[in-house]
Amino acid sequence: MRPPRAGRRIAGCGALGLIVGVAAWLLGMDAPHAIGAGAVVAALACVLALVGSQGEVSWAVPAPEPRPGARRDVVQLGWSIAARSRGLRAGRVSPDAVRRLRALATECLALRGVALDDPASAAEVARLLGDDALPILRRGSGESPSTAAYASLLARLEALAPVTDHGGG
Repeated sequence: MRPPRAGRRIAGCGALGLIVGVAAWLLGMDAPHAIGAGAVVAALACVLALVGSQGEVSWAVPAPEPRPGARRDVVQLGWSIAARSRGLRAGRVSPDAVRRLRALATECLALRGVALDDPASAAEVARLLGDDALPILRRGSGESPSTAAYASLLARLEALAPVTDHGGG
């Protein structure tokens, strides 16, 4: 059932179309074209009037971003490490896993005052993480490390990270 205002709006649009049609006929337009012009104006006015009376439309709420360490995040990281189905050779990790390892390495090295992306600190990065770490962690290298090399580098980063007591006892 339409609200009563909509009926008045439609009647007003019809009256507007009739006025435009009659005015066009009086100004010298032939009858079929005058009727058509009035009908077009009435239809356009009705559409605009009814669209204006619709309820407020809102966007759907987007799904929340996964928190780091949440179950889905851990599962996604696990699949990216064992990336046999993504076109990589068996035993290689995906670029997503390498990006996450690079972010972790940047954070761990920053705690020690070493910038991973700074070419001047390449010797210090090699001393802390090993000579094979730079080709894996360098941006744009396209290096897809083996799962064993990835795990080894992850263990070296874990050894660098400070141990904190979270009060679990």
